[in-house]
Amino acid sequence: MLYFILKLILRTGLRVFFRRFVVRNRHLMPARGPLLVVANHPNTFMDPIVIASLLPQQVYFIAKSTVFSTPMHSWLLHRMNLIPIHRQEDKPGVPLDNEATFKAIYQALATRKTLLIFPEGTSFNERRLRKLKTGTARMALGAVAHLPEVANLQILPVGLNYSDPTRFRSDVFVNVGKPIAVASYLTQYQQDEKGTVTELTDHMRRQLEKLIVVTPTDDEDVLVRQIEQVYKEKLAAQTPIDAPRHVRDFLLTRAIIKGLAHYLETQPKRVEQFRSKMRSYNRQLEELDLQRLPTVEENNVLLRQTLARTLLLTLTMPLYLYGLFNNYLAYIIPSKVADALTEEQEFRAPIMLSVGIFSFPLLYALQAAVFWHFLPDPLYLLLYLVSLPLSGFLALRYWGTLLRVREHWLLLRLFLSKNTVAESLKRQRHELIEELEGARNEYLRQQADSQRID
Repeated sequence: MLYFILKLILRTGLRVFFRRFVVRNRHLMPARGPLLVVANHPNTFMDPIVIASLLPQQVYFIAKSTVFSTPMHSWLLHRMNLIPIHRQEDKPGVPLDNEATFKAIYQALATRKTLLIFPEGTSFNERRLRKLKTGTARMALGAVAHLPEVANLQILPVGLNYSDPTRFRSDVFVNVGKPIAVASYLTQYQQDEKGTVTELTDHMRRQLEKLIVVTPTDDEDVLVRQIEQVYKEKLAAQTPIDAPRHVRDFLLTRAIIKGLAHYLETQPKRVEQFRSKMRSYNRQLEELDLQRLPTVEENNVLLRQTLARTLLLTLTMPLYLYGLFNNYLAYIIPSKVADALTEEQEFRAPIMLSVGIFSFPLLYALQAAVFWHFLPDPLYLLLYLVSLPLSGFLALRYWGTLLRVREHWLLLRLFLSKNTVAESLKRQRHELIEELEGARNEYLRQQADSQRID
């Protein structure tokens, strides 16, 4: 009962926390076990919440034993379907004893349960996959080898892609892969246990890497994001992809990474020269407090859009102030609590979500009590309660629009004044896009030549 109550609350919280929550290939998620779900782990406690919210069945979680630090924690976490596992890095030099863990896992699978495991072992806020531990493959193969009830055990790979894992009202793209039938490895496992465990682990890794954006280093990740900012819209217009926008963006980012990897291998000096130009361009944008320059198409309608949005902001300011007054504390408290509890970016989002689940209803209830004290009318109270979340969303949209309009006015002032800096930035942006276009066309020719030779 506790699990289902928390799941309902957290599912609602996720829809508030994320601006866009998109799932690809949801139909590939089995509705019952025995099932092992494996995923990358970029966002600590947010990751299991996101995945469990998508599965209709109860999910059991494999968690590091250190979170079961007190009898109270142990009692509560077991009732939330967490199973502790001991890791060498938590107790260096101490022999591991996971017999009870494996027994609990086998028992859960034998009763057709669904288990969620993050085979990287630790959470990292990076767009890449760390080395997978072999424990997941050992669990799966051991269960199929010794328990007839789990002969049809599957491993479901799930890729989690966050636009900004630590920011409220960011986006998450959940990319579901094809299930892996563990039984197909059974004959090989009976002949070579260690080798088969390694092979299945490698298979899981390959499947997960297909489902996420993978940048090998932080420097490459920064450069990829900069290329996306400058070039992705133009690239999208030239690349016909019959898919929803979130899938198209995912595929385009992977294509940019693949092309960059090619040039890092074949022409590293060219990449370094381009990186230097991109750094200079972005540094100048930052000095002007700008995120990016608009495209030519956007320039043509920038003034008209900015005037229209400025008028809209002016007319709706009273609604914004109402929403701000009634929601400010509920929105700001989760952020302040996260600031106080952790300096690690990976923990901010789950802390904010957890605190927000309680801060919003508690503060709304308190405000409703105050409202009732001054105006004890059920109809007006109902209207007031309905207005609270609606005005909160309006205030968020208003603030986002305000920031965009501010940036647009800065751009207009910069360009209309015929500032030499503006002309320089436009020239640099044009040169960067021309260089990216040239590299893309060269890469495509090389790929086509290679296919003809093959």
